[in-house]
Amino acid sequence: MTATTFSELELDDRLIDALRDKGYDRPTAIQAAAIPPAMDGRDVLGSAPTGTGKTAAFLLPVLQHLLDFPRKKSGPPRVLILTPTRELAMQVADQARELAAHTSLDIATITGGVAYMNHAEVFSENQDVVVATTGRLLQYIKEENFDCRAVETLILDEADRMLDMGFAQDIETISAETRWRNQTLLFSATLEGEAIREFAERILKRAGGSGSRSVAPRTQEDPAVVLPRR
Repeated sequence: MTATTFSELELDDRLIDALRDKGYDRPTAIQAAAIPPAMDGRDVLGSAPTGTGKTAAFLLPVLQHLLDFPRKKSGPPRVLILTPTRELAMQVADQARELAAHTSLDIATITGGVAYMNHAEVFSENQDVVVATTGRLLQYIKEENFDCRAVETLILDEADRMLDMGFAQDIETISAETRWRNQTLLFSATLEGEAIREFAERILKRAGGSGSRSVAPRTQEDPAVVLPRR
């Protein structure tokens, strides 16, 4: 049965409080479809247009995981979110901070247009979630300034747009660097076209999780069946 309230999704009370602060008590179609399999630790391939709550659909399950399994000591990020632009990275990070407002989780960004010294603080401090653009992150990975070994979940936001912008190889390199991860969440405005489907299959196959589920609402209100990957 599809959840009709956030409480039915068994989210932590601190996340529920943050959602209420924002005036939300009912999940959108993509949220109701994507959150349960993601919270089960499955890979998720999700499709939803802008304005349907896609960002919270991938943020809520990973924040829940971090709360369910807190780290025993500080360390590098456990969740890595890739976005096509600096502006989107900032928006995703801001929403993550809002949803984590009643927790002690740390959210940081790594993007172009920011001085290295500002990012140096990210490397030296504890971080739970990092939202990044591919180019700047790859630079730090190659310089061995960013430790990928602790990443448990890799999230690709607006994957179709990243492909259109020519970032496929960068993403696959980062995917390989985070090969120890347990979960991959890939969200796209559309899953139409051979290129995005083949790309998604390659990225999801790299993950160490137990499989994937495809979440593609036929309309904003009507989620499609969630299907396991072969």
